[in-house]
Amino acid sequence: MLWDLFRIFVAEFKKMVKSYFMTIQNLRLRITLIGLLFAAMIQAQGVIDLHSHLITSEFVSALGDEGIYRLAEVEIHPQYLKEYLAAAAEIQQKSLVEEPGVVCLFPTQTKEDSCQIRILEIYASQQAYQHHIKTAHFQKYKQGTLHMVKHLKLQDLQPLTPETVNKIFKRNMETKQQTFESLNSPWPKGEPNTGYAQYFIGNSYLADVGGGVMNVTFEPRCRNNWHIHHKQVQVLICVAGRGWYQEWGKEPVEMTPGTVIAIPAEAKHWHGAAKDSWFQHLTYHKDVHEGASNEWLEPVTDEIYNKLQ
Repeated sequence: MLWDLFRIFVAEFKKMVKSYFMTIQNLRLRITLIGLLFAAMIQAQGVIDLHSHLITSEFVSALGDEGIYRLAEVEIHPQYLKEYLAAAAEIQQKSLVEEPGVVCLFPTQTKEDSCQIRILEIYASQQAYQHHIKTAHFQKYKQGTLHMVKHLKLQDLQPLTPETVNKIFKRNMETKQQTFESLNSPWPKGEPNTGYAQYFIGNSYLADVGGGVMNVTFEPRCRNNWHIHHKQVQVLICVAGRGWYQEWGKEPVEMTPGTVIAIPAEAKHWHGAAKDSWFQHLTYHKDVHEGASNEWLEPVTDEIYNKLQ
């Protein structure tokens, strides 16, 4: 319910942008209004997105110690085997796409008896597992297959070499956030940023949300070149995903939803997505003086970018 109300609020806000923002001359008021939206977003996500912290690569590194490893031994009534296999495939697909905390959900059949199902389950933590069993797709699977199951036994497992778990599943955890849909962002992806593609590593997208405000979407690892805004201040407001901002000679700043950065005129800088996440920020310029321009410089090297976590 809260999420539905939030989405309605976002939709109404976006309508207001085009009709009302054009009448607002005070740029501080613009920032305040947008800030209210992000405060609502963060509060809503804090209530309903119980697994949001599982997305980070830091959490993956703790998987060997905190993860849940389980083997489900399931025997299916023969007359329901086809239906069960379809249900198992559906929950596997939904869980791996929609739940970062579900590291592995791998159903198999024994060669001797196709009605003997073995499912290897790995969850990033107890909290991830509790979130999983409360999801709509798990409840659909559970209630829809109760009559199909003849016997069920859950075996908790202990990995013999936990230090290898991260290596095995690291790629899985890093790529699960590499679809735009995984952001669940209320902001549009936009069209391919072909006009500025030469100044980007990776793919980016632009959407005009009105009032001189653009929404920029970066795919994982995408970043723009070092560049300078002459005689104008650029404002960045992260609205979804995770990314980075860095000024020349300074430490990088992580950007998550709600982060607002005002980039001083004449500051050499770059910004872009994290390695394992799509990234969206709104942007506009203020304190624009006559002769304002952008100067595009050299790309951000892999040596600099790969140091970011």
